[in-house]
Amino acid sequence: MSEHSSPQSGLPTPRVTRKARRSIGWVWLVPVVAALVGLSIVWHAWSRQGPKITISFQTASGLEAGKTQIRYRDVVIGTVKDIRLSEKRDAVLVDAELSKDAEALANEGTSFWAVKPRIGYGGVSGISTLFSGVYIAADTDVTDLSAKAKKRRFIGLESPPPIHNDRPGTRFLLTSPDLASLGAGAPVYYRRIQVGMVTAYKLDALGNHVDLEVFIDAPYDKFVDASTRFWNESGIDISVGADGVKVSTQSVATILAGGLAFGSFGSNRDPLPTGQVFKLYESRSAAALVPEGVALPVVMRFYQNARGLKVGSPIDFAGTDLGIINKVDLDFDPKLAKFYTRVEATLYPERLGPIYSQILMNNQSTEQWAATLVRMSMRGLRAELRTANLLTGQLYIALEELPKAAKLDPPPKAVFPFEIATVVSDDLNKIQAHLANIASRLDKIPYEEIGQELNGMLKQVKLLSASLDKNVVPNLAASLAQFEKTFKNLDALVAPGSPLPADTEQVLDDMKRALQSLRGLTDALQKQPDSVILGRKTQSYSRENLGATK
Repeated sequence: MSEHSSPQSGLPTPRVTRKARRSIGWVWLVPVVAALVGLSIVWHAWSRQGPKITISFQTASGLEAGKTQIRYRDVVIGTVKDIRLSEKRDAVLVDAELSKDAEALANEGTSFWAVKPRIGYGGVSGISTLFSGVYIAADTDVTDLSAKAKKRRFIGLESPPPIHNDRPGTRFLLTSPDLASLGAGAPVYYRRIQVGMVTAYKLDALGNHVDLEVFIDAPYDKFVDASTRFWNESGIDISVGADGVKVSTQSVATILAGGLAFGSFGSNRDPLPTGQVFKLYESRSAAALVPEGVALPVVMRFYQNARGLKVGSPIDFAGTDLGIINKVDLDFDPKLAKFYTRVEATLYPERLGPIYSQILMNNQSTEQWAATLVRMSMRGLRAELRTANLLTGQLYIALEELPKAAKLDPPPKAVFPFEIATVVSDDLNKIQAHLANIASRLDKIPYEEIGQELNGMLKQVKLLSASLDKNVVPNLAASLAQFEKTFKNLDALVAPGSPLPADTEQVLDDMKRALQSLRGLTDALQKQPDSVILGRKTQSYSRENLGATK
């Protein structure tokens, strides 16, 4: 028995001990850790969340909320979250969320457009969207994103821009009287190599001309300098000259969609000045007409009919095309109360050739050139209209020194555009008077009476033909029948075996015998001419004669 056993029962007495109390405070760490994990997840999601933007499109064709992606350089930078109509129901608002690393793209220089299958000047694009679905593409000026202000609302482009901002090259501005067959995406050629394209066009503020923007890829943009000129290469250029018919075009694309080309004219290779705007010429030949060198703008007033004077017509000086006409307008002179034709033109002294450097100073300033024109005008330099083509009535301007021309007062200051005095062309007036006289005489011709007389003659001809059919033709047929009968009788008369051929043969034989007798008589007379009087002599042969003969 153990020492703890109860004496009554003999069983051991239980020993009661107090167990140590355990701490349960660590259990509260579980929700704290869970909260921290949740906060970290929320913080991570919030820190990775990019800006929310809204893009306005004309239509939501192909776009789906939660599926359509936003891509930049084919990298997914966001997703479309919602698509809704605008308050005026004139556009579709696309709410999208960009990723955190694309936050800098939400700036003023960013543009968005929907990538779909398209057919344009440059070919077919967006074919991959047939399998992957439509997505929204983005483009921005990545050169200086820090300077761009943040933006959350954008207006989406209905068509993709022809040139992305990160494409190496240079943009140039051109001006043209009209758009012709050009458009965004039309190719630009240099020596028949496509080096760029037309990116945009718009009317100027006054609507007088069209401004075009072209993009030239690097390294071809370095060939655009102070001597460069652009011209339209749309369609086919057909020219007829001494060498025959010439047909030229840049490519099939220019025939269908139009295009531009550029080249250098002259030796000036200076860099372009800031803000240079190029003039778009209608053809290469028109661009080549404008030479390099000094350009002197002049103005002329013609107080006579200048119909036939067109823009681009030449200005002749001593047989040389010294300039070209730029503008022809009708104006009014309030002092004389007369209308006149105002012509704006440009003179190019270098077209004089070697004489330019021999006689004129090569490096004259603008003031010196103006003073030279003043001196020539004081000596009698005048502008006159002349006829270039009598059939078409085309005119040109000739500059000529007329010593008998009226003297002019020297201008107070010689400036450009310089106004060249004009004279009335007597030859042109005479030609116009002759043409008017011819026209008046043509008007006096009695066309109606001539027509009536012709109608009468036609009636007489009809009556004569009817009379011939009724009277002459039957008699003519009878005469022909009689001729045929006569020819038959003649054939019977001369046929073989008929009396006429037999008698004819007898007569011919008698004539033959008579001719033979006549020939014998002739021979006898030649031998014995006196035989006609004395008769024919008989020859006697003596013994002496016989001996002599022997």
